This record gives sequence, structure tokens and C-alpha cells, in this order.
Amino acid sequence: MWAHLNRELDPDDPAPSDALRRIVARLGDYVAAIVEPLKVRSTGATLVCATNRRIEVRITMATSHLLLVIAPDSDLAHEVFFLRMLAAHDLPAPRLITYDLSCTTVPFTYAIETYTGGLTLDSLDQAALVRVAGRQVGRTLRRVHRIEAPGYGAPTPTGRWSARTWRDALVRWLEQRNFDAQAETVLGSDVVAALRAATLDHPVFACAQPRVLHGAIEPSRVIVTVGESVQLAGLVRPEAPVGGDPCFDLAYALSSCQSSVFRQSVLDGYEMGGALTADHHARVDRLRLLIDVVHAFEMADAVVLAGLPVAVMTRLEALR
Repeated sequence: MWAHLNRELDPDDPAPSDALRRIVARLGDYVAAIVEPLKVRSTGATLVCATNRRIEVRITMATSHLLLVIAPDSDLAHEVFFLRMLAAHDLPAPRLITYDLSCTTVPFTYAIETYTGGLTLDSLDQAALVRVAGRQVGRTLRRVHRIEAPGYGAPTPTGRWSARTWRDALVRWLEQRNFDAQAETVLGSDVVAALRAATLDHPVFACAQPRVLHGAIEPSRVIVTVGESVQLAGLVRPEAPVGGDPCFDLAYALSSCQSSVFRQSVLDGYEMGGALTADHHARVDRLRLLIDVVHAFEMADAVVLAGLPVAVMTRLEALR
């Protein structure tokens, strides 16, 4: 029943990691070892996605689905934490069925979650629907951000929060994206120094009490259902940091790569719970600049990268 999930990836393709290749080659065996002890009456299984960071397998039952999530090259401690926190406060997100962060049963961390049916928000092309859903996302984020987190960044599989400060968590987030090497090459040392002074090293970034974060709010990670109107079904696929300054989530949602309709509607929904203060706006603006630079590196558009030093300095001047 599970053998069809096995995959042999192209040996000449440099993108898949060794861990991803090993797992997908025996994916059917691993899924059987994880799912069969649960005694669920499954009728099928479908490979949804397979990347170095994440494998998803949809398990079909008579009237519903489950989602098996596997982390080939990292772990799922951040996702387990986020889903548990939202479940405890009855907020829209998948519910955990079971998980293993110890790698005792299989050589990777995994979680089985309820499957959130619907559409990703980025698949909607009607601005009016995106606007309604974006406001719901903003209102939900405001509720998420009321929940205190026990630390900054993300927990390890053993439950320890290793980042001592919010700055430490941001530095780790940048390191995971190879920021330093790219920044020196693309921006030059003077621009990098100015960017760090205005963001990581700026006193406005002090965060005394971490709050629960999603870590990567964007339309592709928002599930909605569409009928006569549109309804938020769940925030999915969180990323580290899942603990820290709520302005990070807001800055991510307002980053330049998002549509103007999504950005404005999320902000409108968020401010239904109270207008942002000048201090909030200052933190959002500085975090948004940092996130925009990271996104520019990830997209690797030659034209954008060529003009990035001037663009960054222009925005830094505006922040003064």
C-alpha cells in the first residue's frame, strides 16, 4: 500500500540533499512504520511535496485526511511548538495527532497533523477575497501575539531555547540563510555595517518578553475556504523564529514581495485590535528592510541585486 511513495531522485541533480535522497528512496517503508501503529483506516497516500526542508505525505481515510510531515535536513520542534500553542488557544491551525522529535522510530523528526482542506491564499486572484482573508489573518495574528513564548527563536527537539536574546535569534535566522557571505558580496562592507547598525544593533530591537510567532506569514502559508465569502481555515507551515518580537511577523507579512492588497489588509486586520504605536512602526520598518534584503538574496534576480546597495542606503536614510 505504501511502496508507490518510494522515489529515486535524479543522481545528477545537485539540489536534493543526501538526507532527502535517503528518505524518499524508502519513503513507503517509513510511512508504514509511522502510520500503521496508529491503527487508522487509511485508503491511500499521496506525496504532496519533497524538499530538503520538508516532505509532506497526505494520508487518505474514508471521510478525511491526515498530513505526515517529515524534516529531512532539520527538525520540526518549531512547528510542534507553534501548533500546540495555537491549539491551546483555539486558533486556526492544523491540530497535532502525534509527533516524534527524538528520531527513535525513524531517522528523522516527524509530525502527523490534521489536514487543512481549502486553498492557499496565493491561489486566489480576486482582490476582494484576498482583502477579506488578509484582514482575518491580521486579526488572528494579533491573537497569536498575545501568547507568551518561553524563549527566543525556536526550541530544540529536547525543548531547550538556546537563543538568549531576540538579537541572538535574528542572527541565527540570518545565518541559516547564509546572509553574511551574500551581504558582503552584494552590498559591500560599508552598506552591511550601516544595515546592521540600523537593525540588529539598534536599541529599538530590544524585546523583553517573547511572544509566539508564525515566522513566515505569506499567502502561500494561509489556507482559506471559499463559498459565498472567504474564511481563514488555518495558518500552516510555520518557520523559526516562533518566539520573539511580534513585529517580525508583521514585517514579514508587509515585506515588499507580498501584494499591496495582502499587505494593507493584514495591517488593517491587525490594527482592529488597537493601533500600532510609533515604536511598533519603527521596529516593523527596520525588520521589513532586513527581511526585504534576505528575500532579494533568495530570489537572486540580477537586476534587483545590482541596484540593492543604493536601494538599501535610500531606505536607511529614510529611517533616520
